[in-house]
Amino acid sequence: MKDFRNKVALVTGAGSGIGRALALNLADNGCSLAILDWNKDSLAETEAMLKKKNIAVSTHVLDISDREKVNDLPKQVLSHHNNIDIVFNNAGLSIVGAVDEVDKDDWSFGLDVLLNSVIQMTTVFLPHLQDRPESAIVNTSSIFGLFSTPKQSIYNVGKFGVKAFTESLSLEMQMADSPVEVYCVFPGHIGTNIYASSRFKSFEADDPGAAIFGVDASTEKEAGIQFKNNAPLTPQDAAKVILKNIKKKNKRILVGFDAHFYDLMSRLFPKSFLKIIWILPFLRNLFK
Repeated sequence: MKDFRNKVALVTGAGSGIGRALALNLADNGCSLAILDWNKDSLAETEAMLKKKNIAVSTHVLDISDREKVNDLPKQVLSHHNNIDIVFNNAGLSIVGAVDEVDKDDWSFGLDVLLNSVIQMTTVFLPHLQDRPESAIVNTSSIFGLFSTPKQSIYNVGKFGVKAFTESLSLEMQMADSPVEVYCVFPGHIGTNIYASSRFKSFEADDPGAAIFGVDASTEKEAGIQFKNNAPLTPQDAAKVILKNIKKKNKRILVGFDAHFYDLMSRLFPKSFLKIIWILPFLRNLFK
């Protein structure tokens, strides 16, 4: 996609973090927005920021795990904007816990938000995107969609699933010579509130999954603060990288040096990768 001007984009998870940053950056590029989040107050804050940028904005307070409401969403968006050109499936959550600590309700809710909502949002908007001369679907996976860590099984399964679904869809669109471009985003350590808002089934100060991000905290609250403050990239940085790569039509978007590093290491050293993933946070702390 060469340009975002005069396009209409839907962004999920737009109440904070990367979703909000994407919405603001798109608005700066002359793109109209349909923004979605479950948190009414946070979404209103994003809306207020966007209204200063002289572009059309519609807000949609919605739990993306609610299948019936997601089915009705295209009608609502099109009633405000007449068409839709880009869908950013960005919303997410984290449930931290070992496999024997999470239950079936955790799995059901977690995968409904992380994976099933991405599939449903894609399928309900795809017919409308195919009617446009140029359009895109941008699905957010994670570096945890490239490799797995302990106590993140739900998140890993969800993000690996987003990767697989997106790559399959991309091939299908290419084979059909469709105008729909399909992108998969793999953010590394970005300064958002995702860790602070995680559902912890248990918490350990030496959690290996947290250590990847340089987190060494004694409480959940402290860990959330460290995760955000230690991040090498802000959500604004991430949004710029994502949109720059979409303009270049790079279908696989790695965001951050750590994403590139872990992707390369997992390919070069698949058998010993889990033993060396701690190198990057160690070096980062060493040279602070």
